[in-house]
Amino acid sequence: MLQLDLYRIFEDKGIDNPHYFLKKNGFTSHTTSRLLNNKVDSISFRHMEQICLLLNCSIDDLFSWTNEEMTGIYKDHVIQKLKRGQRKGNIINSLKKLPPDKLNEVRNYIEQITMTEK
Repeated sequence: MLQLDLYRIFEDKGIDNPHYFLKKNGFTSHTTSRLLNNKVDSISFRHMEQICLLLNCSIDDLFSWTNEEMTGIYKDHVIQKLKRGQRKGNIINSLKKLPPDKLNEVRNYIEQITMTEK
C-alpha cells in the first residue's frame, strides 16, 4: 500500500514539531492534522509541491510503500525504492555520539556531496 510518510522526512530534517511547522508555513489545522495522521485518500499537487519546497525533498520522499503479498510480483519494479526499512533512530542523536575525528569525516563527506550538487 502506498501511503504518505511525512513523519519520516520531518525526522530526517530535524523538525521536532511537524504540526507547528506546517501551520507556520500556511497549512490549515485541519489539513495539517489529516496529513500528519495519514487520514488522506489523496493529496493535492499544491500541497505536495509546498511540502517538497519547504523540506528540500522530492515527491517520492513523501511516500512509502508496503505490500508484502505483491512484493514477488513487483520485485524489479521501481516502486520498490519506496519500501522503507526500520529506522534506527534520529540521525542527529547518532551524530551526537560520534567522537570529533568521526564528526570531521562526516563533515568532509557532507561537503563533498553538497559540492557535487551545485
